[in-house]
Amino acid sequence: MTGPRGLLEVERFRVPGEILNQTIDLLQEIGDYGLESFVLYGGVLRDGGRVIECRTVYRPRQLPMRTPYGLAVSVPGEELARLNLLLFERGEILAVQVHSHPTDAYHSETDDVYPLVTLLGSVSGVAPDFAKGGIDDLGRWAWYRLVGIGEWLSDSADLVEVF
Repeated sequence: MTGPRGLLEVERFRVPGEILNQTIDLLQEIGDYGLESFVLYGGVLRDGGRVIECRTVYRPRQLPMRTPYGLAVSVPGEELARLNLLLFERGEILAVQVHSHPTDAYHSETDDVYPLVTLLGSVSGVAPDFAKGGIDDLGRWAWYRLVGIGEWLSDSADLVEVF
């Protein structure tokens, strides 16, 4: 399935429009309360491991919170374990995380250090304004690729193909 380089050989993450629309709805639902939220995509490798075809969107059980330092989201370890088992049973890989920010789309230090996707080569998307702009605002989203422990390559939007 994947080797020691994880998903670094993947050249394209294909996201169906239906999954993106579900993502926007889920992020907006929590964003209506002024809180950030996470969704995760399960996918399968295609084209000799060069493409991840995202098949499923999941909103893990999570605790969005306001802190003196800003907004944050916590996902319990047992929830991630449950989700990883579910993905394994479906033959999917946890390949993409997407979360919302209240204003601009960027990866914060917390985002860098505490991702939900940990497989090298995975992708992290950030939707600005709690995804309120919907699909028309997709050009303002930020995409990052995990290339090392806590190390994310910015400007990775060319890896993500919405169809």
